[in-house]
Amino acid sequence: MILRRVSLEVPSGSRTALVGPSGAGKTTLLRAIAGLEPIEGGRLDLGGHHLNGVPPHKRRVAFVFQEPRLLPNFDVIDNVAFGLRAAGGRRGERRARAAELLNEVGLAALAGRCVQGLSTGEQQRVALARALCSGPDLLLLDEPLAAVDPNRREGLRRLIVKIQEQRALTTILVTHDRAEAAELGQRVALMLEGRIIQHDEPETLFERPASPAVARFFGTPNLLRGHVIAGLLQVGDLALPVEGADGEAAFVIRPERIRIREQGSLRAEVREAAYLGSHVRLKLHCNQLVLEAHVPSDEAPSVGMEVGVELPEEYLWRLSEATGEPALAEAWDR
Repeated sequence: MILRRVSLEVPSGSRTALVGPSGAGKTTLLRAIAGLEPIEGGRLDLGGHHLNGVPPHKRRVAFVFQEPRLLPNFDVIDNVAFGLRAAGGRRGERRARAAELLNEVGLAALAGRCVQGLSTGEQQRVALARALCSGPDLLLLDEPLAAVDPNRREGLRRLIVKIQEQRALTTILVTHDRAEAAELGQRVALMLEGRIIQHDEPETLFERPASPAVARFFGTPNLLRGHVIAGLLQVGDLALPVEGADGEAAFVIRPERIRIREQGSLRAEVREAAYLGSHVRLKLHCNQLVLEAHVPSDEAPSVGMEVGVELPEEYLWRLSEATGEPALAEAWDR
């Protein structure tokens, strides 16, 4: 994937999640930062130091790959200690430091085990400990949870956050999962087709997306296109109170912000209902408008019912007029 005029500023000591679909350029960007991928132009800076042309081993950047790249014939502690060889010192000193790091990642009891006998989650913890041994200024994690058993992901997720916060270690992690990005990233950058489309706090990307592409990726299927006239958005036969200037406009509202109320200002028919545990996903037909709403399971109406619907004005977000949108924004699937 070719990177296209990427601009990303990561605050020191923070945790940033880089999210996007497969092939968006996320791993390419991480590899470029680490010096594993050449760049044709632009500038890379870390802590005030210019990194262009600096060899990877001199960048003080640690990289944890999606698939743990461990030494199969070494035990756990020697895999970690191997990362300390460049710093010199006696083997016993390196192993002692490796033991400290294994304790930090919760693997002290497995120090003498062969890495081939570990679960993928345990192998990722070994890889994380080895990455930390050099005392990096920047930690890069490429899909660290993707290959981990779902039952073990939560523990590894908490560990990554704990280590980053305790060390105040600037961290960039890649994921294709928007929920994972929101949970792990203090800030989230959405990448599409080699470009960063929006970089902000998780809540902002979910609630106040910069464009249709951002809204669609973060699970906002409700796109309302129409004209604003005297504070009302005209969508077909509907008129919704909104803020902003008159003219052609597009608004989005998240499914969980739509309210089902007996006295709702809009009337809609429930065409579909999908039980998803804590909530039910509804497809509502309101004249020519089709909406998706998420409601608590114990409050969900049945298919075929007519219900009142409210679209709270404070949750209707007006999208910026964007040009050159990636293909993701071209269609709102129903």
